[in-house]
Amino acid sequence: MLFFCHSHSKNHTFLYESLFTIIDSDKLRRVTDLLVILSNSSCSTNNTANQASTVATAATVLRTASSQTSKLVANRVGAALSGAAPAVKVASNGFSASTGMVGGDMAGKLGVWASGSWSGVEDSNSATAYEGDIVTGLVGADYQVTSSVVAGLSVGYEDVDIDTEYNGFNGQDGSLEGDGYTIAPYVGVQVTDMLSADLTLGYSDIEYDTVRFDPNTGNRITGSTDAERYFVTAGVSGTQALPYDFLAKIRGSFFYATEDKDAFTETESNGTTIAVGDETTELGQIFLDTRWAYQSFEGAEPYALIGLEYDIIKDDVTAAAGQSIADDDFGAKFGAGVNVDLGNNITGGFEAYTVEFREDYDEYTATANLRVKF
Repeated sequence: MLFFCHSHSKNHTFLYESLFTIIDSDKLRRVTDLLVILSNSSCSTNNTANQASTVATAATVLRTASSQTSKLVANRVGAALSGAAPAVKVASNGFSASTGMVGGDMAGKLGVWASGSWSGVEDSNSATAYEGDIVTGLVGADYQVTSSVVAGLSVGYEDVDIDTEYNGFNGQDGSLEGDGYTIAPYVGVQVTDMLSADLTLGYSDIEYDTVRFDPNTGNRITGSTDAERYFVTAGVSGTQALPYDFLAKIRGSFFYATEDKDAFTETESNGTTIAVGDETTELGQIFLDTRWAYQSFEGAEPYALIGLEYDIIKDDVTAAAGQSIADDDFGAKFGAGVNVDLGNNITGGFEAYTVEFREDYDEYTATANLRVKF
C-alpha cells in the first residue's frame, strides 16, 4: 500500500494517491483510518506549516504596528493640548507638569513633532512560532484652533521583519517582510483643566513579501501581496495631582483596525504556482494606561507605566486537529519613561515597556519623541 500527500497552503487542494487491493471490509477500514490520520498531520491544509507567512503573524502585526502608530499620535495630541510632554498634561495648579509653564504661555499655535517606535515580538508556540521586529516612524504638525481644540496631520513609515519558524523546514525559517506608509489626521479637545479627549483616524498602505518552505519536500515558496489598513482610536485622559510632587495620569481608549490583503500567487522553487486567497484581519482593543510621574526634577519628569489591554475583536488562526493555538485576550504593560524640557519650546521623551500575561507571546517596545512649538 502506498500513500503520499502534497500540500502547499491553506488554499490548495491536496492530492491523495493510493494503490491498494481491497480484499475485505477490514482492509477498507484500515485504509479509511489511515486517511484520517493523514488529514490531521502536516498534510492538512489547516496545519500552520502549510500556511503563508501572513497568516499566523497577521494579528500581531496589526496589533503592534497600527496600535503603536495610534498611540504615538495620541501622545502628540496630549502634548499639543498641554504644551508639555505627553505623559502628564496639566497639573491641578494650572501649570504644565513637565515645564512649570502655564499651558497657554508657550510660543505660537503651531507645533511640529517626530516620534519613533521599535517593538520586538516573539511567539513561542510551536504551531505559530515567529520572532522579529516592527519599526514605526512618524512626523506631524498641528495647529491650536482655539484655546481648547487642536487639530493636526501625521505621516509615517513602518517596517516589518519577522522570521516565521512555524512554516520553515530543517532549521530554515520562513519570513514576513513588509513596509509602507501611513497618514493619520487627529483632533484633541481640552474639556477641563484635568480632562481631555482625542480622536485619530488612519490609513496605511503596506507591501508584504513572504517566504515559507513546503513541509514535505523542503522546497522554498515565495510570494508578494499588497494590503490596505484602516484604523481609529478614541480616548479620554485625566490627570490628578498627588502629594509629594507626584502626578497621576489615566487614559482609557478604544482602538479598532482592519487590514485587507490582496489575493496573490506564491511560486515554488520548482516553478509550481500556488494561489492564495485574499485575507481580512480585524482587531478591536480597549486600553487602560496609568502613568505615575514625579515632578521635582528640574527639566526632567520620570514616570512609571502600568497598563491593561483587552481584545474585544480578534480573528483566530486556523489550525489543524492536534495543534494548540494560544487564544488569550488579556495583556498588561509594565514600563517606565521620562519627559524632558530642552528649553526654547522644545520638549521630548523616551518610554520603554514590556507586554506580559499573553500566553506564548513576548513583546518589548521602546518609543522616543521630540516636539517644537512655534
